[in-house]
Amino acid sequence: MTDFSIITVTLNSASTISDTMRSVVQQKGVSVQHILKDAGSTDETTSIAARVNPKAVIKVSPDLGVYDGMNQGFEFATGELIGFLNSDDYYADDGVLEAVRDKFAATSCDVLYGNIAIVNAKGKLVRRWAGGAVSSGNLRGRQLPHPALFVRRSALARLCPPFDPTYRISADYKQQLLLVEKFSLHVEYLARTIAIMRTGGESTRNLRAVIRGWLECTRAYREVHNRTGVWIVVRKVTSKIRQLSVGRFFPA
Repeated sequence: MTDFSIITVTLNSASTISDTMRSVVQQKGVSVQHILKDAGSTDETTSIAARVNPKAVIKVSPDLGVYDGMNQGFEFATGELIGFLNSDDYYADDGVLEAVRDKFAATSCDVLYGNIAIVNAKGKLVRRWAGGAVSSGNLRGRQLPHPALFVRRSALARLCPPFDPTYRISADYKQQLLLVEKFSLHVEYLARTIAIMRTGGESTRNLRAVIRGWLECTRAYREVHNRTGVWIVVRKVTSKIRQLSVGRFFPA
C-alpha cells in the first residue's frame, strides 16, 4: 500500500503550484500519491503540476468550494495516511513525510500533527506556530493547522464526507472536533516544522473573514457537541495570544 495520499485543491494557482508539487515529489523514503483536484483553472496550473510531477493524479471538475474539492480529491486516495496541502503551501524539507510515517508506526496513532511556519509573499518568515501534546478527547479550544495534519485513511473514512462542504472557512475545525473529541481518536504531536504557509489565506484575508471563521467555529462546536460554542472563540483568541507571548512571533 502507498504510504501517503496528499490532496491539493487548486484554481488558477500557477504562481505557487510549482513549489507545492516539488515539495511533495522530493520527499525521501516514502511512497506518495499526490492528487491534484482542480476546479477548472484557466491558467497554466495543471500543465505546471504535470511537468513537475508526471505521476501526479490530476482531476479537473467543478466543485462548490475548497472543502468540496478536498472531498472529491479524497475519493481517489489510496494511501494509508492522508494529508491536505494547500496550493500555495509546501513541505518544509524532504524528510517531513518520512518522519510523519515513522511517528505513526511508532505510536499506532490515528491522527498526527506538527508545526508550521508562515511566510509573506517575499518568502520572509512572519510567524512560527508550534503546538504540543493533545489530551485524549479534548482539543481545549485549539485548531490544528491542517497542512501539518495527517489522518489514517480508515479513520477519515468514518466521516462522510471528510469535510462539511456547507462551511466556507472552518470545516477543518469541525473535522478535528469529530475526530478528536467525538471519536476520541489517538492523536500524536510531532515536534518539527511540517509545512510552510504563505500569508493571505481565506481565513485571515480580512476582519470579516476572521469574524466569519469564529462564527463557523461556534457553529461547528454546537453541531458536534449539541451545546453552545461561544467560549471556543475566547479559547482560540487566548491560544493565539499565548503563541505570541512565548516568542513564536517574528515581525515581517
